[in-house]
Amino acid sequence: LPRIAEVIRTSGAQVALLQEVDRGMGRTQRRDLTTELAKALGWQGVFDANLRTKDGGQYGNALMSSLPIKTWKNSVYAQTRPGEPRGLLRATLLWEGREVDLLTTHLDATRDDGERRHQVGLIREALLGLPAERAFILAGDFNALPTATTLTPLRERWTDAWASLETTPGHTFPSDQPRERIDYFWYDAGRVQPVRLRIPDTQASDHRPLVATFILKAPAAGK
Repeated sequence: LPRIAEVIRTSGAQVALLQEVDRGMGRTQRRDLTTELAKALGWQGVFDANLRTKDGGQYGNALMSSLPIKTWKNSVYAQTRPGEPRGLLRATLLWEGREVDLLTTHLDATRDDGERRHQVGLIREALLGLPAERAFILAGDFNALPTATTLTPLRERWTDAWASLETTPGHTFPSDQPRERIDYFWYDAGRVQPVRLRIPDTQASDHRPLVATFILKAPAAGK
């Protein structure tokens, strides 16, 4: 945890979107990792479980920020077959006096991409259901390469931040010798604009972190 906190702190980020987070799990001494990380950073943090164990453990996604978090909600994806439950965590933050939605997810990791396709469809529905006037940024581990047709429902309507700015491969996994790009920022190009992306060289986790700097575009006239 101290290594992860230091990576977030030195990145200069105002928001951290995390996957594979434990609370009350035996493998992590039944600690509340979100609360501990948020306290170390002096930030507010939110977490909800997508998977719950019989002994009370919880496993899911987390979001923490130095910006005010107004509301938040986690939605567990309906499953088409038995497997590890996954979900979409959404929080509304105040950024430069405006409400912005930040969302994070961790998609199915099995070889067959059927469940990932289903989950991407649910994400698309969720994004289309957001307030039309509000900017959003979606980030997470999609367990799919940039060329995967799994991501087509997102790619057709929204923008992959790395592809919009960079020509290098952008590999993030595994952290010791990255050879795959499976972590993404997606955004609505009409409302926000990425100005810098980078991948710090660290093994504080099994993925290298993807760090993005965005600017918020001026609202359209009359909005």
